[in-house]
Amino acid sequence: MNVPGFIARQFYVAGSLRNTDTGWELKAQNPMGNGVLTGVGHLKVDGRDIPAESVTAQRSGDAEAIRAQDVTRFKPVSVFKGDHVTLHVTGTPLEPGEHKLEVELFELNLGRLSFSISDRIP
Repeated sequence: MNVPGFIARQFYVAGSLRNTDTGWELKAQNPMGNGVLTGVGHLKVDGRDIPAESVTAQRSGDAEAIRAQDVTRFKPVSVFKGDHVTLHVTGTPLEPGEHKLEVELFELNLGRLSFSISDRIP
């Protein structure tokens, strides 16, 4: 299912895209409801693939990050309404300017979810 932009924007914390010492990161929140992630599919920035092994997500209050490659139907991740998550990508920092991130996730009840968001690095 392709998620309409106006819904995807509710999950993305606008202005949170920034470079870090090890790559870049962005923040997301869940204003909708509870769900269960059973997989992380294709991830891209500006049309370039992001290897799953370079992506982790850390929920506010959790001691450990979750590696994207570890999320499977056998090792699902529960997501709750109100969760705040920081997505970390290890690699080359992004150049200043506009960037487009494409995300594909798999949710237990909804199946494949695909969406894109854009933001700027100042």
